Amino acid sequence: MKPFWTLVRKNLHDARWSLFLSSTALFALGWLLVHVASLQESRIRQAMTDGKGFNWVRQLGLEADPPSIQIMMAFWNHPFIILMIVMFAIGRGANAVSAEIERGTLDMVMSRPVSRSSYLASQVLTTIVGLLAIAGSLAVGAYAATFYNFLKTPPSAWLLAKPAFNLAALAFPMYGYTLLFSSADIVRWRPMTAGSVLTLAGFIARVIAVIPVFKDSPWRPWAEHASLFTLYNPVDAVTAEAANYNHDVAILLALGSACIALAFLVFATRDLPANA
Repeated sequence: MKPFWTLVRKNLHDARWSLFLSSTALFALGWLLVHVASLQESRIRQAMTDGKGFNWVRQLGLEADPPSIQIMMAFWNHPFIILMIVMFAIGRGANAVSAEIERGTLDMVMSRPVSRSSYLASQVLTTIVGLLAIAGSLAVGAYAATFYNFLKTPPSAWLLAKPAFNLAALAFPMYGYTLLFSSADIVRWRPMTAGSVLTLAGFIARVIAVIPVFKDSPWRPWAEHASLFTLYNPVDAVTAEAANYNHDVAILLALGSACIALAFLVFATRDLPANA
């Protein structure tokens, strides 16, 4: 097991800057969004006192007189949050195999007493740790900010961890299918492009599905169900019922695991180039 953990440490060292910058950015954004939520909550409370607050609530897609945590979560769908963790997932997936072959360094790694499955498992474990760290930094930033911003009902750390885990789970299948492409290729740009195009197509499908003008279109349910982004709903994750949270997270983890399993199969059976 020593070579495996050595590879994990190497991978974490290689990803340290992207991991650090992504985590720092989301920590700061988590803090900022709590401040914004605090201001928004104050405006909602004041407007509702004047009998005009329901317009604010409808704009956020929330119910009347929502708890503080739901106001916070309305901002966690910000594209920048999703972009940061998706970029890390796709980059790690593309770099796992094809980038090492392209650089000619995979032969040096595989010359050590380590199997192909151990090599790929170290890549997967590193990425899982990274995804949890990036998503967790958003929750940590938000939780720290609750001590410095007024909220009527400050959320607990455990409650913030649920939507953060949903965010990490969202990026997991994106990493999985990019890793699958990378395991079958010899250059980095093709799996990165394929993973980016699939992810962008899913995001566009989600945006189209929520545009009001397409509400009655017969193909709208197909576009909505075809997008992974439909399975990320931070507001639903913090509601008392959380009706769809477990179901959505389970689907994301299952899709990611299936893609990773196929990547193991492809990498174990493929012929590596002479310099690998």
